[in-house]
Amino acid sequence: MNDIPARDIMTTKVVSVNRNTPLKEITRLLSKYFVSGLPVVDDDGIVVGIISEKDVLKYTRWVIGHPLKDPLQVLEADEEPSSVGSQRTHDLIQTVMSVKAEAVMTDEIITATEETTFLDIVRLMNKHDINRVPIVDEAGMLKGIIARANILHILEKKADES
Repeated sequence: MNDIPARDIMTTKVVSVNRNTPLKEITRLLSKYFVSGLPVVDDDGIVVGIISEKDVLKYTRWVIGHPLKDPLQVLEADEEPSSVGSQRTHDLIQTVMSVKAEAVMTDEIITATEETTFLDIVRLMNKHDINRVPIVDEAGMLKGIIARANILHILEKKADES
């Protein structure tokens, strides 16, 4: 199990965004695909960052001055101010929704290759306290992603085989 290569466990149909994607769209994608983070790629598909629910919530807390319970509250700003709080909060969320990924993303990213082993991926995630690792080729182009769900799937599969 420890020597399973990333190519055998990674998700290959990866939803990604670019630097200019607004937070509103990022939040919509996080919700639609039931993921907690997305790789940010440039026009050539090279990974340049990661943006997560945590990043969105941290940014909105910094701008608004109090935490949102859930990134989906950003989407609720299209509704009446009473559904998201005061008019000021509503206006601030409207502003936050237009902010681009590059302003909020983590640009010091940890990546791995398709040959990186399962155990090494787990070690990277633990060492850097991250929930996902983009899998890239030698040029840095996105090939897949391994998230906690992939790790848990492998562990469950191995437990069932025992």
